[in-house]
Amino acid sequence: MFMPKYNLIEIFIEQNCRACDEVLAVIAAFADQVSVAVTVFDRESDPTIFRERRVLISPATFVNGRLAFYGSFSVDALRNHIIHAG
Repeated sequence: MFMPKYNLIEIFIEQNCRACDEVLAVIAAFADQVSVAVTVFDRESDPTIFRERRVLISPATFVNGRLAFYGSFSVDALRNHIIHAG
């Protein structure tokens, strides 16, 4: 199984968002297994990056600069995305 050595994961979230909390938990579980850099952007404190990336729906997850997911997903789905997109 090919897994790129370095992946940047960016998560765009909002406060009081259950799906956002679920995505953060999935990313934390994934980061325990694979070396990744994770950046979290909150709509309230980082509105400029939301506009620049045209993120209208939260959570939005970008992998290596490209939109990978809107909404919730599993660790397996993230792993498969990285393997097939890498």
